[in-house]
Amino acid sequence: GEGATLNNIAAIYRARGDYDQALNYLRQSLSIFREIGDRAGEGATLNNIAAIYDARGDYEQALNYLRQSLTIRREIGDRAGEGVCLHNLAGIYLQRGEIEQAVERLVQALQIAREVNAAELLLAGYRDLGGLLCVMGQKKEGLDLLHQALQLGREMGHPGVPQIEAILRKFEEED
Repeated sequence: GEGATLNNIAAIYRARGDYDQALNYLRQSLSIFREIGDRAGEGATLNNIAAIYDARGDYEQALNYLRQSLTIRREIGDRAGEGVCLHNLAGIYLQRGEIEQAVERLVQALQIAREVNAAELLLAGYRDLGGLLCVMGQKKEGLDLLHQALQLGREMGHPGVPQIEAILRKFEEED
């Protein structure tokens, strides 16, 4: 529908770094989804708005929109969407230096990714939590997760495999 189309147009502007235009289209999309009562569309759009504020470095606003998205996704039982929100929240907490909050959200997101078999979210969770644990000095657990990310990435033919290999090399060379 129109709301989804506006989200797609916003994604193009976001990719170009034109955050004002992206927000303009996302706000129109949000308005339409709310008007027609499409809670799933509303939750996804709130997540996309949060991504714009994150890219701008406005972490307070990003958290605000992500929390709204998370609430909706929980209300409608969208477990995959909930996992994505939790993963995105972890990224914001990390940017703010709130490491424990980030780890907690990544663990929750990983549990959901396993539960709903969301391969992309699982890969991101293994990679990000693995890297974070390595940085925190929990090397064995972190490397185990990074190896799981690498294995899954190879199985998926994921374009992020070279990045995961580089992260693994970095942490394995530190020993």
